[in-house]
Amino acid sequence: MEHLFKKIPQKKVSDKVFEQIKTLIITGKFLPGQKIPPEMELTTLFNVSRSSVREAILKLECLGFVEQKRGDGTFVKSVTQAPIQDYMEEMTGEKDFLAGLMETRTVLETWAAATAATRATPEEIRVLEKIIGEMENHQTEKMGYELNVKLHSQITSATHNPFLIHMMGSILKWLATITQRVYAGRKKYPKVKQELTQQHHRIVKAIAERDPEEASAAMTDHLNYTLKKATKNHDHL
Repeated sequence: MEHLFKKIPQKKVSDKVFEQIKTLIITGKFLPGQKIPPEMELTTLFNVSRSSVREAILKLECLGFVEQKRGDGTFVKSVTQAPIQDYMEEMTGEKDFLAGLMETRTVLETWAAATAATRATPEEIRVLEKIIGEMENHQTEKMGYELNVKLHSQITSATHNPFLIHMMGSILKWLATITQRVYAGRKKYPKVKQELTQQHHRIVKAIAERDPEEASAAMTDHLNYTLKKATKNHDHL
């Protein structure tokens, strides 16, 4: 029987580090766009050498799980990012692109809002409420669209559905690069910031009150408003 089996080699330490971080990413414990702890902190957390951590991070980057930004750190990538990104780049100039994109967001995000209302932990609700507070007080356009993306990402995270987390991570990462056009013209529309904040507040309130129907309705109204504004201003959101 010996010829039928092969000895199982002992894994390198760096491979064990790689597997742990990869699992955290795939299961949605580390969210797309989230910064992972720096090398030295990971060295302490895993109780391994710095070279093992560095080798694991390099492998994660080569396989598309993370990206390293010089001077800024290492960030999680959505595992579905590349194919969706390529598709959107090809489709962005098509006539019905915006409507199709918003229909897709409506399907995914209304379900996300409703599901978050039943699954969100108290800590996740506190995070959502904190973001709303930041939205009410932010001073710059850049903060405005960054907080918008952050809130939608956190709602998706509160579903605890890793498939949806990665799908929305891909879509929202791409949207973040073009929502700037809408926010850049917000000074011409002074009511937009207030209206968007009120809409987001309604969504989070419904989630906090464990009301999935209201959360879904609030998200639908918000996305319909977004589509209307984006179409009127000839921008994409």
